[in-house]
Amino acid sequence: MEKQDSIALSLQLNSVDTAAMTITTGRIELLSRLLDVAAMRQDVIAQNVANVNTPGFQTLDVSFEQALQERLMTDPSAAALEIQPEIVAGTGGIERADGNNVDIDLEMGRLQKNGMLFRIYAQIIANELAQHRSAITGR
Repeated sequence: MEKQDSIALSLQLNSVDTAAMTITTGRIELLSRLLDVAAMRQDVIAQNVANVNTPGFQTLDVSFEQALQERLMTDPSAAALEIQPEIVAGTGGIERADGNNVDIDLEMGRLQKNGMLFRIYAQIIANELAQHRSAITGR
């Protein structure tokens, strides 16, 4: 298959995925966004851990939940997709002499918490989809 055909097929698949996602509930949309944020946070935490010995490196974090909460308090009908997660300077441990503030114990705790939240969100989405499937098939 030529490269152009591959790109065209990829674009077609993406448009099919988008069309299929239009038949969702707001709850699934929110959970999907939370999964995306958890995946982004996993990457950021992994970067923090990878740079534990890099002089001058400052921890990073993902800012999303607070903005989501504030938005939902002012406009409960707001779509979760309108709010974008941001990578921001995190609160790490005590800064060492080399300027690095990554606390490996803190980062490993954040990694565990994030992994647990990801699994919870995925399980709730699976349950939601099972309910939809059950309603469609009449079981």
